[in-house]
Formats: sequence, C-alpha cells, structure tokens
Amino acid sequence: MLIKLKCSLFIIGLFFLNTSAQMDLKEGEELLKSGKIEDAKKIFIEMGKDPIAMEYLGDIASFYKNWDEAIGYYKELIELDPEKAMYNFKLGGALGMKAYYGSKFQAALLLGDVKKYLKKAADLDPSHTEARRALVELYMQIPEFIGGSKTIAESYASDLDRLNEVDALLADAYIFKIQEYKVLAKNKYEEAIRTAMRKPQLITRNYLNYELGEASALYEIQLDAGEKFLRKYIENHGYQDLKSPAWAYYRLAQIERIKNNKQPAMVLIQKSLAIDPDFDKAIIEKQKIQRL
Repeated sequence: MLIKLKCSLFIIGLFFLNTSAQMDLKEGEELLKSGKIEDAKKIFIEMGKDPIAMEYLGDIASFYKNWDEAIGYYKELIELDPEKAMYNFKLGGALGMKAYYGSKFQAALLLGDVKKYLKKAADLDPSHTEARRALVELYMQIPEFIGGSKTIAESYASDLDRLNEVDALLADAYIFKIQEYKVLAKNKYEEAIRTAMRKPQLITRNYLNYELGEASALYEIQLDAGEKFLRKYIENHGYQDLKSPAWAYYRLAQIERIKNNKQPAMVLIQKSLAIDPDFDKAIIEKQKIQRL
C-alpha cells in the first residue's frame, strides 16, 4: 500500500513539474512576442536544459550578436538531437555569422563547419527554404579556391522554385548581384517584389519584408511597395530578425530621398540615428538628404 502511495505521489509530482514548465515556457514566449527579451531570457535560463528554452536562448544570443553563446546553445541541442534540421541550420548560421564578423583566419577555420551544418539542415528537411537561401549566399560569397561554387549555388536556388517563389527570385537576384550583372539582378528583384505584392502569403518570415524593401531602395524600383514592406518589417520586428529597425528606417529614408521628399526623408533618417547614433551609412545618407 505504501509503495502504491509513493508511486502515486511521484506521478502527481511529475505532472505538476511538467505543468509548471509549460506555464513558464508560455510566459517566456509571451514576453518574447511583446519585445521583453531580457525578461523572457531570465525565465528560459531558469528552465535549465529544456530543449525549447535552450533554443530560445540561442536565438536571443543570436539577436544580440553573441555568436559564441548562441553556438554553445545550438551545439548542446545537436548533441540532444543531431538529426533535427532546425538545430543544424541555426548552428550553421551562427557559425557563419561568427566567421563574417571575425578575422579572415577565423573565417577560414569555421568555413567547413558552416557548410557541414547548413548542408545537413537542407538534406534533413527538403522544404527548408532558409537553409537553401543561406547556402546560395555562402557558395556565391566564398572564392572557388576555398570551396565556392556558382553551380552549387544555382542548384540550391533551383530547389527554391518548388518551395517559395519569392525566395527563389531573391536567390536568383543574389547570384546575379554577386556576378555584377546589375540589370539582371534588378529585373529579378523587381519580379520578386511584384510576386510578393501579388502573393503576400509567400512572405513566410518577417526578414523577407526587409529584403524586398532593401532591393526597392537600392535599385530604385517599386518604391511604394518597398516602403510598405519596410514599414511592415518595423511593425513586426522581433528577436528572430537579423537587421535592427535602424536599417529599415535608413532604407525608408533612401526611398524618400529618391522621391525627392526632403522633409520625410530627414524625419526617417533621424529615427534611424536615434536607434543607432554611430550608424555610418545613416550618417552618410543624412548628408545626402541635406543636399537636396
């Protein structure tokens, strides 16, 4: 009888622990959605080795560009589940960003692992668009003598044709951009913007709004659409987005300058600089606007 009672109490205890963890997770997720990232981080840290909490902590570290911290969390997750595509993608992405911001020597050391984890993510999940977009950019950015390949980049871009038309067009545009085929790149970016306007359901993550708005500003195409995408990016900005809203306001200011609207452009560039006073590109853009 005593043994049965102990078993019952143990099961009840597990139930309450699980319920408590679920409540903590939900609270942390709600805080993230409302932009209270530091408060959410405290809750996730208290959850210890919970895989979902660890993934959020890795994402938060990535948001703050703490690449080593992010890499640490993602490596732990891969040890728990090496065949999960998203863990491999996030580790490859964090390693790639560390390589990008580090020295050339460090980048050379990390390149093999970046490829390894991004390719594994793509292999594990045939529908993983972000891994394929990352691989397109990786293979186009690095020189051929250390493993770059236009052919491999194009093969991953062709995979995107069956997954997401906007991602596919942006990947094609990027390939042309790196090759300095400016007219072809511009045409692909314009097609991507038109497609996204026609099929908004294809904007499956907020960062696509920034990419489309950036293309609009850089190539001076579909300016009204570009403005809408950038404003949506700012409105929906969260911990998973790569660029600060300062970048979106900077691009919006560019669009207003292109339209020759000095006052709105100045208001927008001031918003960018209010977020990041040392943003060199925004400082230069402000000087251009003042010359209108």
